[in-house]
Amino acid sequence: MNASRLAAFGFLLLPALLSAQRRDDILSIQRDVAQLQDQVKQLQASQDQKMAALQSLIQQALDASNKTSAAMSGLERTVADRLNDQQSKIQAPVVTLGTKVDQMSDDLRSVRENVAELSTRLANLDNKLADISSAVRTLSTPAPAPPPPGGAAPGAAIQTPPPGTSAESLWQNAFRDYSSGKDELAMNEFVDFIKYFPTSDNAPTAQYYVGQIYFRAKQYDDAAQAFDAVLERYSTNPKTPEALYYKGAALMDAGKRTAAGTEFKEFLDRYPSHSLARNAQQHLRELGLSATPATRNKKR
Repeated sequence: MNASRLAAFGFLLLPALLSAQRRDDILSIQRDVAQLQDQVKQLQASQDQKMAALQSLIQQALDASNKTSAAMSGLERTVADRLNDQQSKIQAPVVTLGTKVDQMSDDLRSVRENVAELSTRLANLDNKLADISSAVRTLSTPAPAPPPPGGAAPGAAIQTPPPGTSAESLWQNAFRDYSSGKDELAMNEFVDFIKYFPTSDNAPTAQYYVGQIYFRAKQYDDAAQAFDAVLERYSTNPKTPEALYYKGAALMDAGKRTAAGTEFKEFLDRYPSHSLARNAQQHLRELGLSATPATRNKKR
C-alpha cells in the first residue's frame, strides 16, 4: 500500500520535476544565446572599428593622392608658364639678332663688292701708271735690242744708265713688278739693271729672277740658260744654290732628263743640307736615278 502510494506520488511529482528541468535547460540556452549575441556584438563592433580605420586610411590615401595631383598640376602650370615666359623673352632678341646678322651679311657683301671694285680700279690705275712710266722711259731712251735668254751678254761693256736712273730705284721697281706678276715689265727692268749695274750686289739676284720669269712662262730652255748665267758670271753668291737647282728643274721640264739629272746630282754634292735637297732627291727618283750625291769637283 505504501509502495503504491509512493509510486503514485512519484508519478505526480515527475511532471513537476521535468518542468523544472526544462526551465533550467531553457534558461541555460538563453544564457548561451545571450552570451553568443554578446560575442556577435563584440565581433561586429570590432569589424566596424576595423572597417572605420580602413576607410580612414583609404580616405587619407585619396586625400594625399588628390594633393599630389593638385601639386603636380600646379608645378606643370608653373613650368609651362616659365617656359612660355622664357620663350617670349628669348624669341624677340633672337629675331632681332637674326635681322642684324642678315643686315651685317648684306653690309659685308656690299663692302666686299666695294673692295673688289676698288681693287680693280687700283689695278687699272697701277697698269696705267706702269704704261705711263714705260712710255716715259721709252721716250727718254733709245729702244734696246731684245735681251738674250741669259740677260746681258758676257763681257759686255757697262753702259751708262739714263739720267735719273739709280740702282736702288731700278731694283725696287723691278722687284715690285716681279712680285705683283708683271713679268714682262719686270724682265725689262731686271735686264736693264744687269746692263747698267752688273757689279751691284743685286746683280746675281736680278739674273736669277730673269731665269724665274722664263721658268714661270714655261720657256724652260731660256730659263736654263738664264740660271746658267748666274752660275757662270756670279759663281759665289746667295742665289747660286737656287740657280743650280732650278737649272736642273728647267732642264727636266724641257725633257732633257740626262742633263737635268747631272745638275741635280751636282746640287746634292755641293749643297746636301740645302732646303731644296729633298726636292732634288725626289726629282732624281722621278728620273730613275740614284738620289745619293756623288763626290764631284766640277768647277763653274
